[in-house]
Amino acid sequence: MKNIHEETLSELREITEIGFRHLRRHTRTRTPIIPIVTYSPQEIKALREKLKFSQSFFGEFMGVSLKTIQAWKAGTNKPNGTALRMFQVLDKDPHALNKYIFIEA
Repeated sequence: MKNIHEETLSELREITEIGFRHLRRHTRTRTPIIPIVTYSPQEIKALREKLKFSQSFFGEFMGVSLKTIQAWKAGTNKPNGTALRMFQVLDKDPHALNKYIFIEA
């Protein structure tokens, strides 16, 4: 008959093995992610115009200030990874905005 310590140790080993099997399963296979593409100031402006957004509305939509939009346009600041990923989504599918409620009608 097992004592409480042996039983607890046995359960801990089982939990650990389950955890390792789960970890191995998720580290062996990795979903490929499309790399983030950088956008030049001209490409950002072209995207904004493609979406028919003013600079101030584009800033509000992206969650940044008008000054940030202007700095992107001037090339003095560069968008971060999150903004660049959003640009990729919108560039690939400008109608993505219609699929989600980002803009009040």
